[in-house]
Amino acid sequence: MTKLWKTAKWTSIILAAILSLAGLLVMDRYGAAQRSVDIHEGSLTLAGLKEPVDIVRDENGVPHLFGRSEEDVSFALGVAHAQDRLWQMELFRRVGQGRLAEILGRPALPADRYLRTLGLYRLAEDTFPHLGTDTQAMLQAYANGVNAYLDKRTHPLPPEFLFLAHTPEPWVPADSIVMIKLLALGLSGNATRELSRARLLEVLNEVQLTEFEPPYPGEAPVALPDFATLFGETPIRAAEAHIPDFGPKGASNNWVVNGSWTESGKPLLANDPHLGMLAPSIWYLAHLAYPDRNVVGGTIAGVPSVVLGRNDNIAWGYTNTGPDTQDLFIEKLNPDDDTQYLTPDGYTPFETRTETIKVRFGTDETMTIRTSRHGPVLPADTFGAGDLTPGGHVLALAWTALTAPDHTIEAGHNITRARNFSDFRAALKPYIAPMQNMVFASTDGEIGFIAPARVPVRGENHDTMGLLPAPGWETRNDWQGYIPFDGLPQTHNPARGFVITANNKIVDEGYPYTITKQWDLPDRATRIEALLTATRTHTVESFEMMLMDNGSQIAQSFIPLLLPHIDDDETRSALSQWDRRMDGPRPEPLIFIAWMRELAREIYEDELGAQFSRHWRINPIFLEAVLTDKNNQARWCDDGHTEQVETCAVQITDAFAAALSDLETRYGTDRSLWRWDAAHPVTNRHLPGSFLPLIGDTLTIRRPSAGGNDTINRGQHVISSEQPYDNVHAAGYRAVYDFSDLDNSRYMISTGQSGNPFSVHYDAFADKWAEGETIKITTDRAQITGKATLHLVPANERAN
Repeated sequence: MTKLWKTAKWTSIILAAILSLAGLLVMDRYGAAQRSVDIHEGSLTLAGLKEPVDIVRDENGVPHLFGRSEEDVSFALGVAHAQDRLWQMELFRRVGQGRLAEILGRPALPADRYLRTLGLYRLAEDTFPHLGTDTQAMLQAYANGVNAYLDKRTHPLPPEFLFLAHTPEPWVPADSIVMIKLLALGLSGNATRELSRARLLEVLNEVQLTEFEPPYPGEAPVALPDFATLFGETPIRAAEAHIPDFGPKGASNNWVVNGSWTESGKPLLANDPHLGMLAPSIWYLAHLAYPDRNVVGGTIAGVPSVVLGRNDNIAWGYTNTGPDTQDLFIEKLNPDDDTQYLTPDGYTPFETRTETIKVRFGTDETMTIRTSRHGPVLPADTFGAGDLTPGGHVLALAWTALTAPDHTIEAGHNITRARNFSDFRAALKPYIAPMQNMVFASTDGEIGFIAPARVPVRGENHDTMGLLPAPGWETRNDWQGYIPFDGLPQTHNPARGFVITANNKIVDEGYPYTITKQWDLPDRATRIEALLTATRTHTVESFEMMLMDNGSQIAQSFIPLLLPHIDDDETRSALSQWDRRMDGPRPEPLIFIAWMRELAREIYEDELGAQFSRHWRINPIFLEAVLTDKNNQARWCDDGHTEQVETCAVQITDAFAAALSDLETRYGTDRSLWRWDAAHPVTNRHLPGSFLPLIGDTLTIRRPSAGGNDTINRGQHVISSEQPYDNVHAAGYRAVYDFSDLDNSRYMISTGQSGNPFSVHYDAFADKWAEGETIKITTDRAQITGKATLHLVPANERAN
């Protein structure tokens, strides 16, 4: 017993010592993290800088970079980004490299396998030598700035590095180039849609699928092939658990008017690109004072230029076009030699390469990557590719962004040098991906639009027209080339005096090419045009109000269809008097969305079965057709699991009861306390911190927010998620450019300039963003307020 007691005693002492050491280590890391916030004043002597540069930060933490050459300003931007967004830069480049598992361990392996298969970083490396000398110099100067700063940094690295015990490698130009590839990846979803649509064919017939995924208003439905006929067997097997739900797709607004629509007689341009809400925002505001021009707007940490913004002569804004630039091909393996696949000319070997993925706290993994004539073969664990295809077949991805050299980053920077629409258009000729609807205005009064990119042309006899995976051994399914640059959608000084894009269809019926069959609905574009044409005296302030407009066309369409079927007089009265705006301090938007959420479940859960949760969304064209019995579509209201025949009226009533019950469970029984903005907070998530226990909430930036899935002030939510009303996809950047005084232009991002949670600038803009406020960014150094100046001095100058 004495021996056992002594053993227990020493075990307790050892455990206590270990816990104490662990606690001291955490306290040490925490203390170091508190000291990791960068200093924005003083002087830094840095190797690689040619002449002095001043980084003057204003009261909002926006850096104004004053240099004597474009290279030195790029160098300084590398310093500023590294000071404020180092972890974001490190995380994003490792995603692009397929090297997350090196720091995050085995959970990151599937992502690494996918990115290594795509080979985005290899493409970035292959691109750099082919860029123009000016672009190469800019990229190298930026990398030099990042690295010189890291070499001279005397205080601790940001918290993420400390707690992961990780030190960043030197930055290289390919790290910047791959950032643009990642943007293209994030804005392209055709491949997963092909798989999802193919899976739906397992539970819906072709008529049902056309009804459930209706064509764009005014377009005819596309005839889809019968898979059994096409392949002899259905190649897409039951694997719905493997197809990821990426949530809401990209969305944005932009519009530009000439002087005939403004109070000043000069153009105005508005833009609010929508991406996933991150902490910090993907956008970082900056003013680059080059010797020959000022460039102001939204940068992306890791990219040495302004991506969205204005110079002294022009402004530009983007929305995602959503082109169909990805195709999945089912490649048939040689049954006698699986290193070969079938082509129109017989079996031919795959191209192969071997890569090793380093895994932290685990065994390194070596993978062989195969590439067919169409593109890389997806790993078995990517979108469940191994389960989605039958034995003897694999899935290969064709995608325009898998191109090298890719001059997109060069085209983007050359925009910042443009002085007129001719320059702007010429700069975009080598642009490949992601395709964007780019609106333009100039100090000369020009306005314009172009949607540049490499977009594939499919033959008329293509088996699936890019809507489903196609047999890779049939020549008719190969791309026939690309839309020529002169054939891309574009306009210069249109007669009506304005251009609007909101992910809607941007071409008319006479357009000779197919860009996509999956345009976003026209609701936002229609609303923008209605507000725009209501007056000829627009100002910056009226454009700001438009960006924050919460009018909902979905509510306008559905409230009259729903209200006659409920007996709740109080709710019916409130909703009938509701102005159909998704404003924050109101209960009506919350009740309406909850009702629509449950209605979707009532109408098509029985038809979709196990696939329902993946497709649980408010599908307005489909639901309206069902409730109005368009083409006998009211049959969807009948629940196939019951003997009786349910009508749409019954389903509307049941959905209303279910919605109220769910809302009372979530928010209490006192409806006067229900608020849309409280139920619909904008949720900016830190990666990976927001997903960790204990500290996740402290790293997540949440604010009450208004708007909805179809409003100009778009606040997208995923009704199938555990938090079905959270705003997870919105305008991370807002801007209005005023050509009567470009320094009067307005800007806002959703979080703050810093990515360091201990910085006052981590969430400094969050309240302003939620309220629709903006800031100005002057290019006049004398007018900068709240100055904090960091002098960058060349090492050789100090030595002298």
